[in-house]
Amino acid sequence: MDTDLKCNRLTCRKALTDKAVVTTCSHIFCVECANELFTAARLCPACETSLTEPDDVVVCSLRPSNDYKTSVLSGLTPSIILEICSRAISFWQYQIHQENSFQQAVVRNLTDKNAQLQKQLDNVVREANGEINLLNDKVTELQREVELEHRKTRDLQEAHRERDREYQKLKAQFDKLKRKALLPSATPDPMTAASANAGRDNQHGRQRNFAANPGNTVNIEEVVGGMEASGVGANVHHLRAFPTKNVVRFSGHHSWRVPTTHSSDVPATG
Repeated sequence: MDTDLKCNRLTCRKALTDKAVVTTCSHIFCVECANELFTAARLCPACETSLTEPDDVVVCSLRPSNDYKTSVLSGLTPSIILEICSRAISFWQYQIHQENSFQQAVVRNLTDKNAQLQKQLDNVVREANGEINLLNDKVTELQREVELEHRKTRDLQEAHRERDREYQKLKAQFDKLKRKALLPSATPDPMTAASANAGRDNQHGRQRNFAANPGNTVNIEEVVGGMEASGVGANVHHLRAFPTKNVVRFSGHHSWRVPTTHSSDVPATG
């Protein structure tokens, strides 16, 4: 399969399809590059061969007409035609070889660049993996620190709840003791109140009996004992301070008749 030739100028590499400029050193160029390169000097731009002869550089048609094909070799001997064909085929083979060499050079260049890029990529990947591992280690360490902080927070919360429970318990005990401390001032002790009520009832009973029977006598020791039992100790000294002129003897015992006294004669209690 025929392939299109390309301009041998490395900076051009244009595919040749219509017309081209060929040299006797087996190089081919596009018309634009030839007009630029061959005006200053008659040197081949590819191999720098001197092209001084008039036929060393010619313009040829790559798509010749049938008439051109018929007339171009007409009148030539078969040996000349074979020589011309042999040189044309050699030119073609050289161009194909040069193209293959160029493509191989391009492939080698690309392979080297690919290898360099692969090495760079490996280095980048290695560094990235190292940084990723380092970041993973940091993340793991931070997770451990976060877990430790969570554990400390839970411990502090538990300690706070325990102290709150202790505080509530102490507060309840304090309130209970406070109520106990305030209770005696508002309500008397049941035993003391019962004893005082019993003493007062005994005293009132004796006074009613005495008032109903004015001639009766009462033992002063019993009265004093009853008053001391009922807590009315402040009047004992007053009773003992009564004069002894109304002493009456009954059945061999010393008894007192409780005199009728005015309120001004009895000292105030407490």
